[in-house]
Amino acid sequence: MSVAVRGIRNTFRNKIRGGAVVLVLAIVIGLTLSMLVANEAVAARLESVRSKLDTTVTAAPAFAPKGEDTQPLTADQLTAIRGLDHVASATGIVQGMLEAPSDGEDDKSGGPRVSIAGPSGAKGTTNLESGVDAAAMGAPAGVKFPIMVGGTDGTVNARGQALDITDGRALQASDTRGAVISDQLAKKNGLSVGGTFTAFDQTFTVVGIAASGGTFDDVGVVMTAETLMDLGDQSGYTSIVAKADDVANLEAVKTKIGELLGGAVEVHAETETALQATQGLETVERITRLGFLICLFCAAVIVFFTLALTVRERRKEVGVLKAIGATTRGIVGQFGVEAVTLVLAATILGLGVAALTSNVIADVLVSTNTPANEAGGKMPGMPAGAKAVRIAGPGGGEPESAADLIGEVTAGLGWDTLGLGAATALVIAVLGAAAPAWLIARVRPAEVLRGE
Repeated sequence: MSVAVRGIRNTFRNKIRGGAVVLVLAIVIGLTLSMLVANEAVAARLESVRSKLDTTVTAAPAFAPKGEDTQPLTADQLTAIRGLDHVASATGIVQGMLEAPSDGEDDKSGGPRVSIAGPSGAKGTTNLESGVDAAAMGAPAGVKFPIMVGGTDGTVNARGQALDITDGRALQASDTRGAVISDQLAKKNGLSVGGTFTAFDQTFTVVGIAASGGTFDDVGVVMTAETLMDLGDQSGYTSIVAKADDVANLEAVKTKIGELLGGAVEVHAETETALQATQGLETVERITRLGFLICLFCAAVIVFFTLALTVRERRKEVGVLKAIGATTRGIVGQFGVEAVTLVLAATILGLGVAALTSNVIADVLVSTNTPANEAGGKMPGMPAGAKAVRIAGPGGGEPESAADLIGEVTAGLGWDTLGLGAATALVIAVLGAAAPAWLIARVRPAEVLRGE
C-alpha cells in the first residue's frame, strides 16, 4: 500500500475524533479565508476611495473688521502656492454675479430678485436669463436668480470645480471676450457655440458649453480671470484653489498654505470627511490582516496538536514500521498526507463558512470604524458656536459623509479565493506537521519494542 493511500485511510481511523477535528478546523479556516477576502476587498475599496477623494484646499481673504475692506489675493501669492511641495496645481479665481438691467416695471411684474455675490464680488449686467428653475429650487414663483460668473484659467468654474465641456472647447488665455457657459444657460437663452451675449456692457462669444452639474447652475458664465478683474473692477483674486497631489498630503498642504499667506487669509479643506473615510478603512485593513494571521496560527496549532497526539498514540506503530525497514522520510510523508487530507477536507467546508461570513465581517468592521459626520459645521471666519448650512455641490445637497464616500464593501468568493484557500491549506498543513515530523524522527524502534 502506498504512503499516500495509507495516509488518507489513517486520517479517519477514528471517525468521531477525525470528524470533530475537521469541523473545528473548518470553522477556523473559514474565518481565516473570511479575514483574507475581507482584507483584499477593503484594500481595493481604500484605493478606490483615495482616487475619488477631493484634495482641494481653498484660500480666501478672511473677514475684515467692520469698516475695513478685505484684501484680495495676488498673482505673487498664487505663484508661491504653486511652488509648494505636494501642490499638484493652483488656480486663481475671481467670483461675481450677473443680473439683468434693473427696471422698475420688470421687477414689479417679474417678482423679487435673489442676490448671491457679496460686496467684494464682481457685479455686472447681462442680457442672459438664468436657467435655474425657481420651482425646482422651492423658491416662490417669479423669483429672478442672478447668474454666477467666474474668472478662472478656463479649466474650473467659480467654485474651483473642473469644467465638463460638452460642446466647443475650453477657454484659453487669448479669449479676452470669449466665455464658456452652462448647458442650462445655453438652453434657456437659445445659445450655441459661436453665439454671442452681453455682459459688463461688452459682447462675448460662446467658445464652449459645459455641463451645469445639477438643478442649481454651478457653471453659469466662465471667462478669464484677467477679463473679469478688468471689467468687474477687481484688483486681485477672490480665492485661490489648490490641489494636493495625494489625500495623504492634504493636511500638510493646507498647513503650508496657511503659513505662507498668514492670518489675514482663511485656508480650509474638506479634510475631516476624507481622513475619516481613509483612516476607517486603514483600521479595518489592519484588523483583517491581523485577524488572518491569528486564525492561520490557530489552524496550524489545531493541526499540530492533533498530529502530535496521533503520533504519541501510534508510537508503537511508528516503531514497528521503522523496525521492519520503513524510513523516517516515508513515515513523515504518511503523517504529512494525513495532515494535508485533514486540512483539505476542512478547507472545503471552510469555503462555505467564508462565503457566509466574509461580507458580514467586512460590513461590521467598516461600519464600526467609520464615524458619521455632523450635518452642519463651523465655516472659516464664523463666530465660535455658530453653525453653517453646508452646500457641497449641485443642488445644494448635504456633503458626503465618510460612510457615503466608502459606500458598500463587497467581499466575494472567486477563483482567486479558491487558489488562496488551497495555498492557505498547504501552509497550515506544513506548519502543523512540522513538529510531529520531528517527534517521529526521534522514535527509536528498540526502545518501543523493549517497552512492550
